[in-house]
Amino acid sequence: MGDRALIIFKDGTGISPTVYLHWAGASVPDYIADLAARAHPQGLSADYAAARFIGIVHEDNAGTLSLGVMQTPPEMETAIQNGKAEDIASFSHGDAGVVIVDVKGFAWQAYGGYLADDYDDEDEEVA
Repeated sequence: MGDRALIIFKDGTGISPTVYLHWAGASVPDYIADLAARAHPQGLSADYAAARFIGIVHEDNAGTLSLGVMQTPPEMETAIQNGKAEDIASFSHGDAGVVIVDVKGFAWQAYGGYLADDYDDEDEEVA
């Protein structure tokens, strides 16, 4: 079926569009680390982080399939802002799950997939 993941970036004021990966869920931690290494020293907004993340993924996955972007639904934005883990996990397509990345320090947390199981109750700090 794939190795799906949904990646959403947050900053102090906003939530990015959702990045959809169909085949590269296991690579998400490495893509986040790459993004953190490339980030501007003054930081990135959630939207800019999503755009740069898409660029990194596209470099690794040529072609026109398996990478998408969609508007993050308002109920998902609310769940992220309120830290409602169960609601965030319910958005998952399975596989790697939903990954929420805080652009301050690029710490991330996964929900509703094997990345959540692999990193259970741990924020992964990348910087």
